[in-house]
Amino acid sequence: MTSQAVALYVHIPYCLAKCPYCDFNSYAARVWPEDAYADALLAELAHATREGVFPRGTATSIFFGGGTPSLFAPRTIARLLERAARELTLADDVEITLEANPGTVDEERLAGFVAAGVNRLSFGIQSFRPELLLALGRRHSVEDSVRALGAARAAGVRNLSLDLIYAVPGESLDDCAADLERAIEIAPEHVSAYNLTYEKGTALYRELQEGRVDPAPEELEVAMFHLVRDRLADHGYAQYEISNYAQHGREARHNQAYWRGTPYLGLGAGAHSFVPRDASDDATSYGTRWDTLRDPNRYMEAIRATGCAVASREELTRTQAMGEACWLGLRERRGVDLDRFAARFGTPLRDAFPHVGQLLADGLVEWREPHLRLTTQGLLVADSVFASFQ
Repeated sequence: MTSQAVALYVHIPYCLAKCPYCDFNSYAARVWPEDAYADALLAELAHATREGVFPRGTATSIFFGGGTPSLFAPRTIARLLERAARELTLADDVEITLEANPGTVDEERLAGFVAAGVNRLSFGIQSFRPELLLALGRRHSVEDSVRALGAARAAGVRNLSLDLIYAVPGESLDDCAADLERAIEIAPEHVSAYNLTYEKGTALYRELQEGRVDPAPEELEVAMFHLVRDRLADHGYAQYEISNYAQHGREARHNQAYWRGTPYLGLGAGAHSFVPRDASDDATSYGTRWDTLRDPNRYMEAIRATGCAVASREELTRTQAMGEACWLGLRERRGVDLDRFAARFGTPLRDAFPHVGQLLADGLVEWREPHLRLTTQGLLVADSVFASFQ
């Protein structure tokens, strides 16, 4: 496995505040142990590459996620990338993404990230409407977003992504259209547009349960989904995944690794890793996945003690792996690669999941050889389709 391709994820869990809709492993903090946490990340990377399952892999993508990675200084990001280049082989065209919140950056800081090696920035804009930012509990302003996006271009960033959230309580279809128009004017290379979800354990979910927030009606959510899809397509952004749109060649390579079931290594508190296997490996497991301790302090303590902070590990059965290959593959608009499925599991997808015939009859999926993909109708009930493979 010495030459395997790997997507490297680096989790930085600290935020200035916890957004009410966020269910990621993040922690509000006024100060954070930046150097100590970076030390732990580097020790974990060394353990994974020298003693673990990723010896001298080739990193095709590196993604700094959070939390708010842009809170860390450019020198820290540079330090992490320098070590990654020593512990792993970096692909010549490696995609290096850093998530950023608009209120935490300026041109000088962004130029520092670019100098460190970051070549893709992903901004959590969420909306260009002040009242919607307030409803989402965001700390930045519309002006912060505009300044940050302009500063990114001035700093030399040529691969820019921005996140939008729609179906926010109180949002109208016209509001959604206005957000799209503002995003299109800025002309990022990539747009992620998410339907607001109410995840258990979040402050927003509690407000929903207590009747203190009114979710958008389902018919409005559907109208917004179609509006997002059509408006972005009209301006050259192809939908390549349920919530992701890109100009040609600007699809997020890192996320594609997750959807396509290729190896990924996660570093940091609560990060996840995965190594797939197939029938040719002559193994009972069809993949191994593990996650690390979620609490940053416990994570750092474990790394200092052993170089490893694994919280749980799971070996995938063939049935599990087949199901995941389907529902993850169906997230992409191209769908599940039928030839790859058959090669990995030694059986055609239709034989492994006979219920596909009913999904076809119901108009939820379609054959687009050599792929099985969701139809437009299937996109609207994607979670139900995914559940049928679990």
